[in-house]
Amino acid sequence: MRMIDPNSGEALGQVQLYLSVPEAQKLMEELRKLLNDPEANEHFHLFSEDGADELSCSVVTEAKFSGFGYTPEERRAFGRWKPRG
Repeated sequence: MRMIDPNSGEALGQVQLYLSVPEAQKLMEELRKLLNDPEANEHFHLFSEDGADELSCSVVTEAKFSGFGYTPEERRAFGRWKPRG
């Protein structure tokens, strides 16, 4: 897992996530979609109920990581991390 601050491009070591029930349901729904085809070049954005906050998620696989699907900033934040599984 890697968490990146989209403004600075820096990796975050920890984040706390507080979700309403509808937000948690939407997160699960969107994650299921990604897991149905993890090799697809897909991601999603989940917005808070008031639209003030955003969560962006993608599934990183070895094949996608080996390609060119990530920005230089994202790759820098990944550091030596390599996805498994």
